[in-house]
Amino acid sequence: MLNEGLSKEQLQGKVGDLGEIATTDGMIFDKKGNLYMGDLQNYQILQVSPDLKVHNFVKDSRLIWPDSYSISNGYLYISTSQIQKQPQFNNGVNKRTTPYAIYKVKLP
Repeated sequence: MLNEGLSKEQLQGKVGDLGEIATTDGMIFDKKGNLYMGDLQNYQILQVSPDLKVHNFVKDSRLIWPDSYSISNGYLYISTSQIQKQPQFNNGVNKRTTPYAIYKVKLP
């Protein structure tokens, strides 16, 4: 929960290391305090619940480098940037595919 009344020292005392979860390029919280993050290497979105448990939220081969997120009307919207398919990562060959897409998934 956002608490702008905390001092700098109090805030620092609340920061903790959750360990290694996934290689991600973005994340977003829902109103229930769940954190959603992309797992770039495994084509999936992970959910970290407020009790810090990690759950596989959705896995799909179309989630090619899930990148940016938005939540609206009970859905998580996910853009896929296909960064690993850009020419600089593939000896000058562009392996990106179209159409680019934004996916939506119903939140629990």
